[in-house]
Amino acid sequence: MQQKADGEAMIEQLTGTAVQPLLAGWSQRLDETVPPARQKEVRDKLDVELKKFADSTHKAVEAQTAKAAEAALVPIFMEKLTEDELKTIVAYMESPVSAKFQALGPDATNAWAKRIIDATKPQVESGAKTFEAAANRIVSSSGGSSAPAKK
Repeated sequence: MQQKADGEAMIEQLTGTAVQPLLAGWSQRLDETVPPARQKEVRDKLDVELKKFADSTHKAVEAQTAKAAEAALVPIFMEKLTEDELKTIVAYMESPVSAKFQALGPDATNAWAKRIIDATKPQVESGAKTFEAAANRIVSSSGGSSAPAKK
């Protein structure tokens, strides 16, 4: 049950943890060593290789997720929960009400996120304007153009 609930998120997180340092290191190295005129071409080639690595890593982590779940999780649950508690959890997780509750997750998360966005929108927009003004001052004072860079 734990694997079903958290397995995919764990796979994505562990894959990202392996990919991120490579991405950051090579991005910095690219910026430092490749002439600007060739950076897009080189970045596209690096992206192909990075995708190969990410896909391979994802598959390797995914293959180990189920194998590691029982060995890691069973002892924890056996130590921390009584047999009756485990039976209660299993009964709930296998019940129709649990499936119904789980199905509500995306709608509930979206409604929650919308409330947060609505409540913070003025503050976020104000902060973005303050950042834009500061960035324009910094770029202008360094002799650069204050217009946003095009990618």
